[in-house]
Amino acid sequence: MLNERRFFLSLMPYLLLLVAGVVDSVGFLHLKDGVFASFMSGNSTHLGMMLSYHDIPQASIYIAILGIFIIGAMSGELIALSSRRFYRGVVMTSVSIVLLFAIIMQYYVPFLAVNFIICYAMGMQNIALRLTIEKAIPLTYATGYLVNIGRLLALAIVGKGEKKRLLQYLGLWGSLISGAVIGGTIMQTIPQYSLLPPLALTVSIAITLLYIEHTQRSTPIDTEL
Repeated sequence: MLNERRFFLSLMPYLLLLVAGVVDSVGFLHLKDGVFASFMSGNSTHLGMMLSYHDIPQASIYIAILGIFIIGAMSGELIALSSRRFYRGVVMTSVSIVLLFAIIMQYYVPFLAVNFIICYAMGMQNIALRLTIEKAIPLTYATGYLVNIGRLLALAIVGKGEKKRLLQYLGLWGSLISGAVIGGTIMQTIPQYSLLPPLALTVSIAITLLYIEHTQRSTPIDTEL
């Protein structure tokens, strides 16, 4: 069971990046105005652009979504601190509940409001990948992945690179891109069910985590990325 737990935790970054890519793509295509649900670097850049054009109404949307993402991460951290032993499973269960709420609300409110709800869920999801109870890893730091790919390629050229590490960062970046491709495909085929695939994935992750953490009686072991 310990090996199964390590294996699944090693897969989690790729699975959650896949989810983030899907919801970012879905939200962006729904709104068609450059608002991302989990890519906060893009939202921050757009905020600066809107401020430079004195477009306060549009800038306020980005300010709101950045604030909601922070509140989501804060909520996930509070959940983790109150559920130390099972924090990953509990956090992912909470993410699934919020995504389900977003699916329900899309029939009653504009999709911008739905994107705010999804953004809250994505902020929470980032906490599921903590290395320890004090340290967390941001999920959608694509720039960092690409920088590390460049660094590791340079090290490989001089005979000092780590092939496993290079493949790992390529896989992380690829998971995010794959999620975006899936999200775009969903929007072209079944847009009315666009949030069901990421919900199904987060529910599956939550159930697996809760099962593994319940059956593993010892202190949780965190695997490094």
